[in-house]
Amino acid sequence: MSSEATSPAASTQPEEAGSRSNRNDLIIDEGFPALNTFLLPKPGDKPSDDKDPIPRNLFASFPAAISIEDNQMENLVHDCELAFTARTKEESDAYSSGATFFMPASMKPRCALEQLTMNIFNAHTKGLEPGKHFDLERSGAEWWTLVMDTKSAGENEKDEANNNSNSDNDESVEEEEEDDEVGMHFDADYGLEQQLPNYMLHPRVATVTYFSNVGVPTLILNKRSPPPADLEKKSLGGSIEQGWLSCPMVGKHIAFDGRLLHGAPGTFFPASALSTNDGDDDDEDDEPTNKRRKLEGGEKQNVDDSTAATTTGAQRITFMVNIWLNHCPIDAELIDDDLCSQMKTPWEANEKNENGARLKGDADYVPALTWSLDNVGESNSFPKEEIKLAKNESDWAGTEECVICNREIDMKYCSTMDDLHSASKKAHEVEGKSLEIHFDAKVLSLEVGAEVPDSSEDEEDDEEE
Repeated sequence: MSSEATSPAASTQPEEAGSRSNRNDLIIDEGFPALNTFLLPKPGDKPSDDKDPIPRNLFASFPAAISIEDNQMENLVHDCELAFTARTKEESDAYSSGATFFMPASMKPRCALEQLTMNIFNAHTKGLEPGKHFDLERSGAEWWTLVMDTKSAGENEKDEANNNSNSDNDESVEEEEEDDEVGMHFDADYGLEQQLPNYMLHPRVATVTYFSNVGVPTLILNKRSPPPADLEKKSLGGSIEQGWLSCPMVGKHIAFDGRLLHGAPGTFFPASALSTNDGDDDDEDDEPTNKRRKLEGGEKQNVDDSTAATTTGAQRITFMVNIWLNHCPIDAELIDDDLCSQMKTPWEANEKNENGARLKGDADYVPALTWSLDNVGESNSFPKEEIKLAKNESDWAGTEECVICNREIDMKYCSTMDDLHSASKKAHEVEGKSLEIHFDAKVLSLEVGAEVPDSSEDEEDDEEE
């Protein structure tokens, strides 16, 4: 959906107190689009001390937020693949365009995925009043799916052997990287950023819902994007001391502050089956030391391979929903009616559709998806893991090259690779499969480099989670 916006610094002509101001004003407060009541303050009015009610937590995890009927899982995977394929429709694109869909808060769902999107939006905005806490006309949920092939432990060992035999060929190594990695990135309205450079506008809440039990865990770091005044992005640099790991689990839902850096860096925090070796080869590392890779805000995948199921491995299936209040991302659009009609998962429609979805009033109707999360504000506590600085530089896990906020970023992991893999394994084993991580000073740090030119289509064609 399109949305007109002006810079927060833009001025408008004075109007009579209490009258409507310019409806195209975009107010940015701490990286969020703020509510504009369109009313100028009256003489004598005091500034409001009301605090925005969301995000309620830096990070929250709900292991059983949604239940899925066993006989509907195949239909749900089909729909996720269909939505994922829809994002790569352009024949001229070599990779996914990275487009996302948008569901206006006032619109009725047309398919099961849109209904789930609204369930998530309503859960995270429960208790908020339109007009008082947010502008209904400019609010809604941005959503998209990722269906990504994973590798079994056996496949990974075979690939590692191939990589070792081709160690002098960097291109060969890069092609063999784990399929379901997602580069570290911020969720933001990047269409708006192109119009207003340095203004990163974020969703209030970013969420991930898992439809599989396999794959690389999601890493969320307590690191916010640079403010508009930081033109050189210097505030991106420095040590990061807190983060969270969330391993995939069917029906699990996580939510976090929409301004936080996140991704799925599988080399350093792998899927549990790949997290440790057998201890027989003490002289060989699981991963090459100081391995450097460039990830532009997400995973690049070939269009034909991105949705193909594998017979030897499995798929990491995630459903992402971002909660937007008072702003609609410029480049996010409604999913096509034609694609909605091709989806197979039954949903609580008011009438039967061509796919035979039952009326929710039918005696034998059983919802394919049951959203059961009632209180997203409940307190969350997680097992904690401390990751310490490696004594010797030669033992450091390595550096990952990223592009974040149009800057070259070196993401340095100065613990041992074994400690990182151990944390990933523990996250998989704990109840709820979520873990809070405390990094000792300088264990995880970002170094900001040169600005990256904004032009290449290859740099824009990425997946984001």
